[in-house]
Amino acid sequence: MSATADNTTAPPLPDLHQAQFDAAELERLVRDIGACAQVTEIIPKFAATGHVPENAALTLDDGRRLLLDGRARAVQFRYRYEGADWWDTVMALPGGQFRLVRIQQRFDSFDSPTA
Repeated sequence: MSATADNTTAPPLPDLHQAQFDAAELERLVRDIGACAQVTEIIPKFAATGHVPENAALTLDDGRRLLLDGRARAVQFRYRYEGADWWDTVMALPGGQFRLVRIQQRFDSFDSPTA
């Protein structure tokens, strides 16, 4: 842990997990999320800069198709699995490859800083 400007202790940053895979593995990832988790939100990223549309209510399949069709630079799949919140950001790479960055969110650790 590190000290913040007001001398409180900042919570540790969550672990990041990364992987690179192909379209077949993307299909498996989306299928596994749909079968094993409670999807909370699907957020597309269409441009390098700019905001995501406020009314983007997408399904897992919508997110999968946006990536496979090359219509989105990235899609963030947010879901609950075994009582924890997970955010999987999948970015499209050249040559039909994808990069996954997975992070487990720990929102409760921000509620009560310790001295």
